[in-house]
Amino acid sequence: MLAIRDLESKTIRFESLLQRISTEILAKVSYERVSPEELLAKSETDVSDAKKLAEEMKDIMLLLKPERASSVRRAQREFAHSINSFFEVLKKRSETRQNVSKQALDYLRKAVTEGQEFVELARSIIKDPSKMILEILRLKEISEAKDYLSKVSIPETVYARLEYLRKSIENLRMSLLRLEQSVQEFLKQLNRVEEEILKFQQA
Repeated sequence: MLAIRDLESKTIRFESLLQRISTEILAKVSYERVSPEELLAKSETDVSDAKKLAEEMKDIMLLLKPERASSVRRAQREFAHSINSFFEVLKKRSETRQNVSKQALDYLRKAVTEGQEFVELARSIIKDPSKMILEILRLKEISEAKDYLSKVSIPETVYARLEYLRKSIENLRMSLLRLEQSVQEFLKQLNRVEEEILKFQQA
């Protein structure tokens, strides 16, 4: 399944970035010796890439496991918040530059911990995606394959065999549309529930 393979690939890349941030920055950089400017220059590319990759992973995770939408969004949001705080601290003007570097590294360390938890969540979704979503994606891939085959020149004998498959796929396409509508409605309901929970937490 393309979506699962895509999430697997992004998860591996994301974990690699977290490892590099841990070993090349957190393990080697001392806040007493590094200025905010130096810390920003050393970390900005990898940290920004990790933030962007987490956003991409979130979208796939929501697709594969919509019933975990609240957990996925919260985990990604917390990770992004720590990353944003890391950058904000480094870019603000301050007289106590040493304290700035220390505070920024604390945020980065927190982000790495949250990123590792996000990886575990991604792996759990890869291992156990929604069966209904998998069926929708499978039908969609079959439908796209049919569209491709319809444009390819093939012998009549092969075409005759594919005609029955074409009709079956048309039936599957209708089932796919109905399933997609059900999933969209389910996601809307989840969003409404999540909004109500956030309102309750903020009250």
